[in-house]
Amino acid sequence: MSEKFITETYLRDNFSLGWGTELHLPLESKLTPSASQLINERKIKVKFMDADGRVYVPKDKSNTIENVKRVHPLTDSDQKPEAQICGLCNQKIDNKSDVLTWLDSDSLVPKNHPRITFRGKLDTMISYAVLVQCEFESFTGAQIIKNFISDLRSFMGNVLRSEVKNEELQSIHMGRLDEKTIHILSHNPLKYLGHDHIVPESTFGRWVALINYLRALVREAEVAASQIYIDPGMKVLRPDILNGLNRLSSALYVIMIMIIISDNNGEIKLPEENLK
Repeated sequence: MSEKFITETYLRDNFSLGWGTELHLPLESKLTPSASQLINERKIKVKFMDADGRVYVPKDKSNTIENVKRVHPLTDSDQKPEAQICGLCNQKIDNKSDVLTWLDSDSLVPKNHPRITFRGKLDTMISYAVLVQCEFESFTGAQIIKNFISDLRSFMGNVLRSEVKNEELQSIHMGRLDEKTIHILSHNPLKYLGHDHIVPESTFGRWVALINYLRALVREAEVAASQIYIDPGMKVLRPDILNGLNRLSSALYVIMIMIIISDNNGEIKLPEENLK
């Protein structure tokens, strides 16, 4: 196996490197010290993949291929679930029925469980996001748009992982744009991007239509999440997930406007620093 050196320059030229996003590299990749430092500073999750599709993650911040472990692609765990406890009766199950599925590493629940329904919405959202990425391979507009879509696809995976593992979801980033900046841009695009609000229509073309459909799937997932994570007393149980999906929708709306600007041969001018 020959090593492929990944430099900081290569990372900056090929990825937008949004904070908290996910980076997939061939297993034979070796990061230079500056590349590894950049990844650690931005808390980017690195996954190495071999030719057979097996996934490995670093055991520490060294990000070296000599110090990785094989994990499940979704949970990042190298441990298989052992206990099979019914989420209804709290009893051990020897043989899992086809009508049951894993809620977490310990519990099984019926497939009509609200959290499983929500995960189905996330699955649909992510699968369409991948389709959008494939379609955008032929996009000839601003490269930053494709990079931003990649960041948002990575964030979608973070939402699913956070829900499954019951871990706090880190805030969304699109390139260097943080969640507050994304929110401000989506509410005042004319001031900050140079194009006013839009109501999606066919004249905007195929690219905007693809992103808008993905945005609608995000909204469906947000509604499903609200049915689980807002209790009868109006207490929000997972504000991280609800806020993350809301900002994800905003980010996709911003991308729609960027596409229109790019299609009109305009320059996409982003704020020089995150807005406060």
